[in-house]
Amino acid sequence: MNWDYATYEYALSAALLTCAMFGMGATLKFSDFRGVFRAPRGLCLTIAMQIVVMPFVAILLAKLFALPTGIAVGMVLVAALPGGLFSNLATFIGKGNLALSVSATAVTSLGCLLTTVFVLKIFTAADLPADFSMPAGAILTEVAFCLLLPLVLGMVFYRMAPQASPKVSAWCVRASVVILLLIVVAALMAGRLQLTAYGWKTPVVLFLFAMIALWFTYGMAFLNRLNVDDSFTVAIEVLMRNVQLGLLLKAALFPASDTQHQEIADGVLYTLLLYGAITVVISASEIIGKFNKLGPIFGRSPKSESA
Repeated sequence: MNWDYATYEYALSAALLTCAMFGMGATLKFSDFRGVFRAPRGLCLTIAMQIVVMPFVAILLAKLFALPTGIAVGMVLVAALPGGLFSNLATFIGKGNLALSVSATAVTSLGCLLTTVFVLKIFTAADLPADFSMPAGAILTEVAFCLLLPLVLGMVFYRMAPQASPKVSAWCVRASVVILLLIVVAALMAGRLQLTAYGWKTPVVLFLFAMIALWFTYGMAFLNRLNVDDSFTVAIEVLMRNVQLGLLLKAALFPASDTQHQEIADGVLYTLLLYGAITVVISASEIIGKFNKLGPIFGRSPKSESA
């Protein structure tokens, strides 16, 4: 089948994010946001790691390993993204602090309306083409309508139909996964994503980046005396980023029809999809470790102090 992927890339990315955010909103009550104030240490740590620490780590690794510009921009974009719906799902499966996870996702998702654009401008301006201009206003508008609005609508739906909300939320999650798979398949068929295009170094660096995000967050959680459940929750929140939002921003910044910046666009797409796959594997191993109380984090007493 000859499918013009460039024509549908942006629409697919927007549909993916909108569906996922509505599904997350359909599991929330407005009163759930009180969790933001009930666990301030975990929330503040998540914000600091996502907005301040990880962009610096991304740039450091990109410079240290001399990564291609597209990969470097993709890593900074990943570092600037908030946590996503799948971090909430992983927290739920791993029996972490779901209220903290949802609150952190909500706050960082709202904050990213400003912080993501700011981080991209600060850390990637030198790597972008000289004639490239950041469509900040357009991005803020798109994120507001594809992220904030469906989240609020999902919460309103939960309030109006609480019994139907779990089923609707589950179907939204399934639909977002199907759309994500469709994007991956379409990108492969259109030649936009070649898994071996960057050799062995780039996947290794992305894996290293993910492990730094995980274990540095664990270390900071230990220093802040968070309990095991909260430590796991914050670490997963920092590890698993909102790849759906990243795909939307990638489609806005580097649309598939823009052949001038295709090399950067391909690197960003490669980074988003591969990092998302890596974090799913790592989070699964963390869930197994938590269930079996393996390692220095899950083997310690659950009675450690929390916020």
